[in-house]
Amino acid sequence: MSKEVLTAVKSLAGDVANVSKQFGEVSGRIDKVEKALSAPDHNRGRLAAEPIDHKLAKQGGFQTPREYLTAVLQATVSNRVDPRLKSLTVKKAVGSDEASGVQDAYGGYLLPIGFSPEILKLDPEEDVIGALTRKVPMDKAIIKIPARVDKNHTTSVAGGLRFYRREDTTETSSSRTEYEQISLEAHNLMGISFATEELLYDSPTSFATLVADGFKDQLTYHLINERINGTGIGEYLGVMRSPALVTVAKETGQAADTITYQNVVKMRSRCWGYKDAVWLANHDTMPQLMSIAHPSASGSYIPAWQPSARDDHPDMFFGRPIYFTEYTATLGDAGDMLCVNWREYLEGTYQPMQTAESIHVRFVNHERAFKFWTRNAGMPWWRSALTPKNSTTTLSPYVALGAR
Repeated sequence: MSKEVLTAVKSLAGDVANVSKQFGEVSGRIDKVEKALSAPDHNRGRLAAEPIDHKLAKQGGFQTPREYLTAVLQATVSNRVDPRLKSLTVKKAVGSDEASGVQDAYGGYLLPIGFSPEILKLDPEEDVIGALTRKVPMDKAIIKIPARVDKNHTTSVAGGLRFYRREDTTETSSSRTEYEQISLEAHNLMGISFATEELLYDSPTSFATLVADGFKDQLTYHLINERINGTGIGEYLGVMRSPALVTVAKETGQAADTITYQNVVKMRSRCWGYKDAVWLANHDTMPQLMSIAHPSASGSYIPAWQPSARDDHPDMFFGRPIYFTEYTATLGDAGDMLCVNWREYLEGTYQPMQTAESIHVRFVNHERAFKFWTRNAGMPWWRSALTPKNSTTTLSPYVALGAR
């Protein structure tokens, strides 16, 4: 063997020894990492190392972090590339002929993807109305409630009963009260949905639970809308269709799609039981409502809008809470702004929310049916607005701003 060849062999042997030494050092570091991962994490009270998820491991083919790191080390030091690394290697595209993960048709479809079991959704708006209505127990589908006819105070506030001053030995006039009957009738409110058995079996999340949560949200939306706009025919009667609704007309010469300080003052003056009332308005009225103010004695302006100082409290408008809802009319239409005392709105539940599912409805389609239903009723119980003793301007718990 020539001197040159012998020198080259010795040099190569030295390189191999250095590589082996480096491999041993990195392998020792890997041992330390694995030992740390398997040790208890006292800060969290559980093992830091998670059990191997074999389903996810199949995407890369590696069963443990050590196996993966060892393969990377071997590929770097000795150019022995584990075949499993090739599927995870993304070459940075510099031209137009590379296969990479940045283009679906040229390699992107080969990359493993993850799936999040969390479902993104819009939460329904807060149902502040439901907490304010007067609840009526219903042990029958139809409840009859007696009420005094006392909406005209010109002579009596008690449905006709009166007091008289009398002299001795003179006869006193008699009086009597008049009654009416309020009928609260529960109607069926139902929702149905279908799902294939394959979807129910294969989905990583409980599809039945998703359907139930969805119908729960929809019930909230539905009842808010009916309390405001319901027809009363097979459903709630909304305040916008109440015979006792007071509608405040626009001011003379008022521009279209505007809300003025006088509009709001007149609504406030027509609301009966204002201490229990709340304001409801469409979202597109907010820019104008926030700018409404009334002049003070000093010549400055006091805003009618008072922003809440706490996150869990509503903003205030003319001293009462204001809420924005998509179920009032759009800006400029009648009912885009309401002032309502919901204590004068009756609401009862005869049958709470029920659920059922069946495999028989669409058995031949290999589908399952989910059914949700309740039986309830709701209505404003006032039959007419109240006429005060010394005014012809009527009052009502339900006040709406008219069209402009």
